[in-house]
Amino acid sequence: MTKCSRCSVDVPQARIDEGYTICVDCSTEEKVSCHTIYPHKTGGYIQVVTKEQSANLNRLDRRGTSVKSSKHYKPFIVEKKEPKEYKNHRCTKVYTTYETALAKVNSYYEEWGYEPTLKYLRQMNSSGEIPLMTRVKVQDVITERYLNPSPRALVRKIKRGVA
Repeated sequence: MTKCSRCSVDVPQARIDEGYTICVDCSTEEKVSCHTIYPHKTGGYIQVVTKEQSANLNRLDRRGTSVKSSKHYKPFIVEKKEPKEYKNHRCTKVYTTYETALAKVNSYYEEWGYEPTLKYLRQMNSSGEIPLMTRVKVQDVITERYLNPSPRALVRKIKRGVA
């Protein structure tokens, strides 16, 4: 063992073999640190840097890790607000009755046919003339009427089969 050139403390042989002549306490060199780099999900490697550089790289890198510190996230605080007071408002909107809407749509169907009638029915609903439930019920009636053949069509079909 050799003595430190500054404080006369014994310097370990391993330190002398590395080329140092002063002890660890008198040394002005910083300890070496590292930054882990992950080019893929696995197989990371270490880049040797100073402590200051390591801290900065860990701060910048989302996967940066440090043994002594954990991630420093902003605190997450949930503020509980009192619920608003429920005000019971009655619906004052006046809609066309189901029977009236059905009569209007049936007469429209007689004149224009199935597809234009569906567009007319959608327009009645979107304009606020009838509610959605009435639209659905009337549309079911019109679709049923469209799918069922009329008595005149049945007579023609029978005549074709007989002739």
